[in-house]
Amino acid sequence: MTTTEQNPTDVVVAARSGDRKAISALVTDHLPLVYNFVGRMLGRHADVDDVVQETMLRAVRDLPALREPARFRPWLLAIARHQVTERHRSRHTVVSRTAPFDEESQEPDPATDFAGVTVLRLDMSAQRRQTAEATLWLDDDHRETLALWWLEAAGTLTRAEVAESMGLSVAHAGVRIQRMREQLELARTIVVARAAPVRCPGLTAALAGWDDVPGALWRKRIARHLRECDVCGTAGKALIPTERLLASAGLIAVPIDLKSRIAALGKTSGTPVSLSAGKLVAAGSAVVTLVVALLVFIDRDPQPAPPLVAAAPPSVTAPAATAPAPSPSVTPKSGTITTTTISLPVPFAYRIPGYSGKQHSRRTPFAIAPNGTAWLAWLAADGTTVHVTPLGKDLKRRGDDVVVPGREASGLVAHDDGFALLTRRADPNGNTFGDSGAYLIRYRDGRQAWASLLTDAGTSTPMLVGDLAWNGTVYGAYFAVRDESGHFGDRLAYRSAAGRPVAGGWDWGCSHNTGIALAAEKRLPFASVCANDWKDGLFLNTGIGFPRPGAARLAHAECVAGYCGEPFGGDGGGYGNLVRFADGRYLLAWQSRGWSRATPDPADDYGYLVTARWKNHNVAVTSLTDSDEPAVPLTADPSTPAIRYLTSTATVDHVNVRIGRLGRNAFAVWDQVAVSGCSAGVCDGRYTGTYGQVLTPTGAPVGKARKLGVQVGGDLVPLADGSLAWPFVDKTPDYRSRGKASPTTKTITIAVMTD
Repeated sequence: MTTTEQNPTDVVVAARSGDRKAISALVTDHLPLVYNFVGRMLGRHADVDDVVQETMLRAVRDLPALREPARFRPWLLAIARHQVTERHRSRHTVVSRTAPFDEESQEPDPATDFAGVTVLRLDMSAQRRQTAEATLWLDDDHRETLALWWLEAAGTLTRAEVAESMGLSVAHAGVRIQRMREQLELARTIVVARAAPVRCPGLTAALAGWDDVPGALWRKRIARHLRECDVCGTAGKALIPTERLLASAGLIAVPIDLKSRIAALGKTSGTPVSLSAGKLVAAGSAVVTLVVALLVFIDRDPQPAPPLVAAAPPSVTAPAATAPAPSPSVTPKSGTITTTTISLPVPFAYRIPGYSGKQHSRRTPFAIAPNGTAWLAWLAADGTTVHVTPLGKDLKRRGDDVVVPGREASGLVAHDDGFALLTRRADPNGNTFGDSGAYLIRYRDGRQAWASLLTDAGTSTPMLVGDLAWNGTVYGAYFAVRDESGHFGDRLAYRSAAGRPVAGGWDWGCSHNTGIALAAEKRLPFASVCANDWKDGLFLNTGIGFPRPGAARLAHAECVAGYCGEPFGGDGGGYGNLVRFADGRYLLAWQSRGWSRATPDPADDYGYLVTARWKNHNVAVTSLTDSDEPAVPLTADPSTPAIRYLTSTATVDHVNVRIGRLGRNAFAVWDQVAVSGCSAGVCDGRYTGTYGQVLTPTGAPVGKARKLGVQVGGDLVPLADGSLAWPFVDKTPDYRSRGKASPTTKTITIAVMTD
């Protein structure tokens, strides 16, 4: 019996042990699968060839590490997915929508464009052509789902293999496929309506100003017209179901030029392992030459990813408040961190005890203005004034601090002519507890332009725990409040550019709030997340306020009277851990103890009874498709794919978790603490370093987490060139004691990491 006639699992087992015929069979049998999968995720033919080639190289090299041979195909496709992600990152590009499957900046050539090849080789019907065009309207994550579902519809993959390739359960894969299909059917209707011999005048009006580039914004606008138009709305009713179109579409054959290119690789990849020339000639296939090249890599260690280099801070002779600190002397390279130190005129108390008494970093708001200058806000150690430090485009001090009467720096928006600050002052209405009132204060050219009170009679704020966002016309301030009975909740207040109230917020939202995240949207409401210790979870409460049916639960958490470990901030201000991407997607990061058990609370209509998985915290991220929908719905299953844990250890605590935009990706950071003991959701221990991890917009790690060599103590803010900047105090944090008075400093350092 020949190798190719063996049981597929036996072939993988033989290949894993080094059998060259088995390796040749694996490559021969699976090259078309990988080529078709990558081709439907990418488009430009050269990219497809490169990614297919690299996928096969890595698959054969890593084959000895495959634990379950029966899962070879989903394992192989997972490698392909990773290579596509790496290709996008290395080229700093995103998928173009100017031609089917990515033909960039020119009309697609049917000889080189994958969609064109599909049309030519499969002799597509009109509806198949329209379906290929409709894929241009899909979001990027749906394009990946389509690539796998296409292979399932064609009978090449099973649903279980599709799910495993996606890293999901079968049920969750089904949910994601259904969402993709709904978007694809909408896109097919758009294509048909646009191609109608007599176009609807309303559709023509809806398309006014369109640049002929398919995208999410125009898809939503056209979809609105389709729902309201009796003519266009029926355009998709006569369409053949997509799965029937795909079922008869077999795999596209691997082109000869790709095989030739792989053959050339075999001649230049170094000295291959011993394989006689006679056997090569007898094989008569370029694929065998690929195997020879691949075998070279079997015993090689993968090249380590370049480290993130932390440049030493420049030496500083403590200058006066108005004197600039020296600029970094290091020429930035990709992944390099450089620092500049700012001298402060008065001490800054940079640590604060949280709900449990455990110290953490006090909020240090940092913001970049449209013209590239910056502002840095920090609370003076006397607790009565907030200093707002002006920084130039080089992030060096450019003048004296603006000193604002206030008791907390909880949010900052930078403008070309000044800033807006979220703080608290004496409550003019008075209250039972002697709490403060929340204020949004606008400064212009060094002077207060207006101050807007955000609380009213009956509510006050002992600690804002908040954040501030701005969409170009409206401010959104999200912060904690307390009523006269002593009960805690939160409030979201909108204000105009002139400080006047704007409708759309709420007066009493997430009860027992222990963490806030806020991000601006072009239109109200702003995206918001709260951590709630009454109903034990994190909630996406955009436009809703109080968690109830309709507010998406993002995570389960065991919380008792504030002991959630302050998932993204807490006393001293939130950490702004909600990152928005250009296409409207979001990533949220937080410190989590996970859960081993989560069941509905019979005494609460939307609460849960939760048992923590760990005593310590690990780093968790979740993805949102937009401001009010998680990418994957949460379940009670502790292994739910809705949450990705960047760490998962029971011996190291992970705190001070933050996230920011780095180029087209995100960058999550956290402090690691060697645990000496944990109680009530809080751990003590010794600080061992600050770590960072690059993430794709879906939360997938890019490479490995690295020790940074610097700390993080303030907002992570993207710069115009794709770099990421943040402030910190260059002193080792103390995680071994609680309730101590905060240490002080008279310097703050600004770090910049290049994309």
